[in-house]
Amino acid sequence: MRHYAEKFKSQGTELLGKTIEERGLVEQWLEVEAERFHPPVYKLVVHILLASALGFPSDPKIIQESEAKLGKVLDIYEERLSKSKYLAGDFFSLADLSHLPFSQHLVADLGKEHMIRDRKHVSAWWDDISNRPSWKKVLQLGVFEFPKRL
Repeated sequence: MRHYAEKFKSQGTELLGKTIEERGLVEQWLEVEAERFHPPVYKLVVHILLASALGFPSDPKIIQESEAKLGKVLDIYEERLSKSKYLAGDFFSLADLSHLPFSQHLVADLGKEHMIRDRKHVSAWWDDISNRPSWKKVLQLGVFEFPKRL
């Protein structure tokens, strides 16, 4: 993602920040996404949407633990987003963009929309980033739809 954001930065939104300080914040929130947000939401997708298609039983304990971990992360996001419009500051960045695919599954496919909607600032952030024309175009392409059969 970083490579493409750097390579095409002159062709759209500056996704990595305009200053070294902004870049540092983008990198910080990308790490939070990779280390804290992604693991529990990935487990939710696997155990709620994919387990039976992949030939193993869904594990309710993993689902419960993952939802609890994700809830704690979203509470941190709520605090952060009470102070800035986006994760890295008042500009849309790669840190926000990186959350779109799995957040889309959380809201649309997992029946866990409440995890976003129960947090005022996270909900407003989600509405903002998920209504970007570029994301709407990705969704129209059907890229994030799971096939009926894997």
